[in-house]
Amino acid sequence: MEERIIDKVMTIKVRTGKIEWKVVDLLFIMCLFVFAFMIRWKLMPIESADYWGFLEDWMKQIRAGGGFLSLEKQISNYTSPYMYIMCLISYITDNNLYGLKMASILFDYLASIAVFLILYQLTANVKRSILGMAALLLSPTVILDSAYWCQCDIIYTTFILFALYFFFKDDSRWCLVLVGISFAFKLQAVFIMPFLLIMWLKRKTIRIRDFLWIPVVYVLSALPAWMMGRNFKELMLIYFEQTNTYPWGTLEYPNIYALIGEAMPDMRHADEVSGAGSFMAIILLGCIAYYVYTKKIKLTGELMITLALLTVAVTVYCLPHMHDRYGFLIDLLAIIYGMLQVKKLPVTCGFTVISILTFMPYLIAVHIVPLQYVSIALLGLIVYVGVDFYMQVQKNAVCE
Repeated sequence: MEERIIDKVMTIKVRTGKIEWKVVDLLFIMCLFVFAFMIRWKLMPIESADYWGFLEDWMKQIRAGGGFLSLEKQISNYTSPYMYIMCLISYITDNNLYGLKMASILFDYLASIAVFLILYQLTANVKRSILGMAALLLSPTVILDSAYWCQCDIIYTTFILFALYFFFKDDSRWCLVLVGISFAFKLQAVFIMPFLLIMWLKRKTIRIRDFLWIPVVYVLSALPAWMMGRNFKELMLIYFEQTNTYPWGTLEYPNIYALIGEAMPDMRHADEVSGAGSFMAIILLGCIAYYVYTKKIKLTGELMITLALLTVAVTVYCLPHMHDRYGFLIDLLAIIYGMLQVKKLPVTCGFTVISILTFMPYLIAVHIVPLQYVSIALLGLIVYVGVDFYMQVQKNAVCE
């Protein structure tokens, strides 16, 4: 059968750096980007409770204070880097809602590029990498967080994804610089630390001295606000203030504290249970680290992504004071996990459904499924990933 002209055009190859594309690949990416934006654009007018309860007022104060000149005052409980973005938005547009959402949407696209780069680094498969990019851009969790909720979790997680890309390129310094940037935006960047510490123990990429980049970047990120007149000590202690704000075991996140009745607004034994839970999280992560460190294994890309997903999930599930959006990084890692082994995509979908059910009580004030049941389902997914990790370790064991 004679080949059609359209088929000839679609299969033309284009090379950019080390990546060889076909025209059909590039056209698909263009359509993906356009339609992913159209989905988000339809959600832009929605004002969430977080927007009209906090963000709108912060933007009004920033405008009244003269944009970047307002940095001399403590307007929000966010760290300086996000405040810089908010100040910049005050100069670019008069529409606070659209400006804030567009900032997060921009990082949706950057995160999708990071996923593409990670998958291509691990598989050298352009099609699979493009589908990973599509999975992130079309993820309900990602769309809801930025375009519907007007939240910025995609910003700190984007930097973690790029950090993982440099990790897989064996670049310890840039990996931890990017983790530092992520940490400067959100304290939740520490969720990736157990994985990085285990990799340091295994002498894979990470050098211990490069961890110093995290506090260095954090301090550097606060300097512009300090130079505008903000108290330096206040800037350095923002995270300490945040951790003392919410005493409950969980703030609508389906972790172990939901099972034992330490969810907001209940406070039965908040201090005692939270303290015990913190030590439990440390020892569980220590067990994983001990197991990995003492095993002679070949560290494949799939095994390391599985370990990253497992350690982040265990951290969020066991640490106290988790908010409803703190599983966001889990969802993004689950996308990469599923794309590396397509048969595990149902696990990716499972984590996404967990997040959607977790978001709903805040977004629509309804518990579609009781929080305790969602917690049990999440535990089941974590156990599955743990068993899968164990099987991969056995498969990649190196004979001594």
